Amino acid sequence: MNNYSEIHNPGIADFELLRPSAVTYMPHSAELGSRWSTYGSSSGWTSEVAATALGEHLERKHFYLDIPIHDTGPMGKTLTPEECGAFSKAFAQTSSQISINTIENHAFDLTRAFRITDLTPCKIPTACISLTHSKNNIDNAIYPSRDTCGCSVHLTLEAAILGAMKESFERQFLLRFWLTKTYTEKIEYDQACELLKQSRSLPLLQQLQSSGNLSILDLTDNRFPGSCILLCYGNAQQGYVRVRYCAGMAYGDTRCSALEKSIIELWQTFRFMQSYNEKDKITDPYLRHFMSCNKYETFERIINARQSLPSTPPQSVTERLTAKNLIDTAKTHGINGYLYLNHITTTHKMLFFCKYISPNLFMHMNNASGLNTNNHYSGAFFKEIIESQLNDMVPFP
Repeated sequence: MNNYSEIHNPGIADFELLRPSAVTYMPHSAELGSRWSTYGSSSGWTSEVAATALGEHLERKHFYLDIPIHDTGPMGKTLTPEECGAFSKAFAQTSSQISINTIENHAFDLTRAFRITDLTPCKIPTACISLTHSKNNIDNAIYPSRDTCGCSVHLTLEAAILGAMKESFERQFLLRFWLTKTYTEKIEYDQACELLKQSRSLPLLQQLQSSGNLSILDLTDNRFPGSCILLCYGNAQQGYVRVRYCAGMAYGDTRCSALEKSIIELWQTFRFMQSYNEKDKITDPYLRHFMSCNKYETFERIINARQSLPSTPPQSVTERLTAKNLIDTAKTHGINGYLYLNHITTTHKMLFFCKYISPNLFMHMNNASGLNTNNHYSGAFFKEIIESQLNDMVPFP
C-alpha cells in the first residue's frame, strides 16, 4: 500500500510505502520519506513497523535540516579547559592539517548541549551534531565526516537518551572489533537457535542459514551493561547472486534481544540490496561504501577475526540497559560526553530528539578517513589496533 501526502506536515512523512509480508517467517517492511530526500525504513512483525520507519525518517530530517546554531565563538566560551583539550585532541586527528592552537582559537558555530557528568548546559561545535555541512568552511575542515551514529528520536526523553547512547556505544564496540580484529565471543548457529526458540525471528535466521553462511559475534565490552551482537551473512555460491555480504547489529538488554534485533537489521539491509537497482544514484558515502563491499571476501574478513580475552573481567552484577546505567558507566570509565536535546510537537504527540557526542570516543564511523583513533575509550586496546585495518572503512551500512 502506498500513501502520498500533498500537504507537508513536519510530524509526518510525505510518502509511505507499506510492504506486508506474503509468508509468515518474513517480516513486514515500511519505507517513508520526504521531498527533501530524507528517508526512513523498518522491518518487523507488528503494526509498529510503520511507526519505527517514521521515527527513522524524522530523525534523519531533524539532524540533516533542523539543527539550530545558538552562538559563534571559540570552544572555551562555555567549555572548561579540560573539555576544550579533549575536543582539540580529537579535532587535531579528524582534520589532520590544522594545528591544535588554530582549533582552540577558531570561532565555531555552537549549539546548546548538556554534560552527562552533571547535566549542566554548555555549547559545543554544531558540526558534531548536524549531518549537513556548515556554512563555516573551517568547521567543515576541522570535522569533515558526519554520520547518524548516536542519533535518536522517541516519544519520551528517557527513551531518546537511551537510544542515542545505545547506538553510540554499539558503534564503539563495532570499531573496536574492526580495528583490532578481535571479538568477545563467537555464538554458534545451534546456540543462536536455542536462544531464539520462542522468537519469531528464528525462522528468518534459519532461512538465511539455508541460503548462505552466517557469522554471529558477541562484541560486548564487558565494562558495559547489556549485550551487543554482530550478525553477518555471506554467500559463496557460483553464478549470479544478488547479495554476497550483508550485516546487522544490535545492542540490547540480553543476548537474545540483541540477536533478535540484529536479524531484523540485517534483513532490512538484505531486502534493500535485493531490490535496489540504481547503485550509481546512492549519495550517502557510508551506504555507497557498504554496497561496494558486497562480495564474499568481505564476509571472509569478518570470520577471520579472533576471539580475545576481555580486557576487564565480566561484570559480577547484571545491570539493566537503561539511560542512567549507561551514563553512570560512561562517567565511571572517563568517557564523558554531551547530550544534544530537542523536541517537536505534532498533532497528537511530542517527539524528543537526542544525540550523544563525546571526543573521548570514536567520533564517527569512517575509520579510513580522519578518525580520532587515539581517544580515551581506545586507550584500553590502542596498541592492539592493526595498522592495515585503518585503510579500509568498516563494512557496515
